[in-house]
Amino acid sequence: MSVADLKALLDSEKADALAAISAAQLSEERADALDYYFSDMDKDMPAQDGRSRAVSTDVADTIEGLMPALMDIFAGSDEVVRFEPVGPEDEAAASQETDYVNHVFMQQNPGFLVLYSFIKDALLSKVGIVKVWWEEREEESRETYYDLADDQFALLAQAVAESGGAMKIVAHTVYEGENALEDDAPDLGHVSEATS
Repeated sequence: MSVADLKALLDSEKADALAAISAAQLSEERADALDYYFSDMDKDMPAQDGRSRAVSTDVADTIEGLMPALMDIFAGSDEVVRFEPVGPEDEAAASQETDYVNHVFMQQNPGFLVLYSFIKDALLSKVGIVKVWWEEREEESRETYYDLADDQFALLAQAVAESGGAMKIVAHTVYEGENALEDDAPDLGHVSEATS
């Protein structure tokens, strides 16, 4: 092993050791902050026998006092995020992107609670983390149609054919009966199940 390789190895080990010390110190500070938030001062200021055990809730009061103002900044308007157009040709796209991202964050996901937890963790633990991912999944739904007239069934079959495989008819029954939809319709009915 060359001197340069040894030096690089020792620098790496030193950085790891310092990071571990820093992480341990940060972990201890976070534990203390959580204790203070819940008004637990036994570690730093144990109550003496025969004395008051009243504890000030300054940490919790401060954090809870800051939360409404911070939530108003980040979630107090209709737009949590806004895309700015680069040029005049981008205005429609920027508006659509803004609407879509706000819808996904606030409607399809619990955006308000995500922001609330993120900000409160940042105030209490010195770091707020939000995990973001994109998930694609297919959901299958089944629909059953009863007493369709011939033209209604033809429209359904056409929609299935135009779906490019996204929909399919899994069962179809033709029967003669008294449940015709209209008086002048033929005495024929369709029962169809379609999935998409």
